[in-house]
Amino acid sequence: MKKIAFILAALVLPIAIMAQDMKFGSVNAEEIMMLLPEVSEYEKTMTKYGEENKKYLQGLQDEIKIAYEKYQKEKPNMTDAIAKMEEEKLAEMQQRVQTAYETIQASFQQKQQELIKPMREKVQNAITAVGKKNNFMFIFQTGGEVLYKSDKVIDVTAMVKKELGILQ
Repeated sequence: MKKIAFILAALVLPIAIMAQDMKFGSVNAEEIMMLLPEVSEYEKTMTKYGEENKKYLQGLQDEIKIAYEKYQKEKPNMTDAIAKMEEEKLAEMQQRVQTAYETIQASFQQKQQELIKPMREKVQNAITAVGKKNNFMFIFQTGGEVLYKSDKVIDVTAMVKKELGILQ
């Protein structure tokens, strides 16, 4: 019986000791990302990119409007065959606008990801550095709904900001 108790103690004791040394942290990475100096450049770039694409789409819309007005004006003098061809041209123009819009949407999202990726990596590297320096076992993302948070979970957001040199 003493042997079994000794074996159980030998198995349970290291787990209990290890559990006491576990440190858990939480961080609001989105808050930190919004404080990065690169965010203002990101916003300028995306605003400019959006405005350029908006102008392009507006130009296509203007072309359709002009073509439609011309069609409406000349329709009474057109044969049915010519009117049908003009309507098909208008439909093709509208389809080009739709395709351009979808392409621009995809391009916009790709541009966002391209610009956000280095910022996310920078924040992730800082979180990793804080975790290693302070011997955290896990650092969880906060910001969502937390159903329970133990007193033992440490918010490391301030440490990560310090690691990145963000003063606040």
